[in-house]
Amino acid sequence: MALDKLYQQLVLDHNRAPRNFGSVAGATHSARGRDALCGDDILVELVVEGDRIVRAGFSGEACAITTASASMLTEWLIGRSVSEFEHAFEQFEQVLANPDEPPCPELGDINELSAVSAFPARVRNALLPWRTAVRALSSPEG
Repeated sequence: MALDKLYQQLVLDHNRAPRNFGSVAGATHSARGRDALCGDDILVELVVEGDRIVRAGFSGEACAITTASASMLTEWLIGRSVSEFEHAFEQFEQVLANPDEPPCPELGDINELSAVSAFPARVRNALLPWRTAVRALSSPEG
């Protein structure tokens, strides 16, 4: 299957049936991410125990790219440490900036989002859930 078809299928699948969509009971960390240009407005909620992310979810209204990215991210996050996420975020930014480089094994299917790099305006959409998760982790619920 060609990369563009796999990417399209993956994005459509995660957009139609987003994983971890909805409120996260007992969230210890949360942040809202907005993109005024396209109208995306998402809330990322996490449950962190020690240094481990044990639950992750998102809600709100967003385009297909943002929804797919949030769905894949929240799937990937569960069971990972905060430091693993921080490293993965750096890797994901590199994947989007250098789509011709080999995929990052740690990211799995998330690498397929590198196809958005052909559309610079969409890179912002793919990064929104990630940047929102970074903000969530820096501001625990009080």
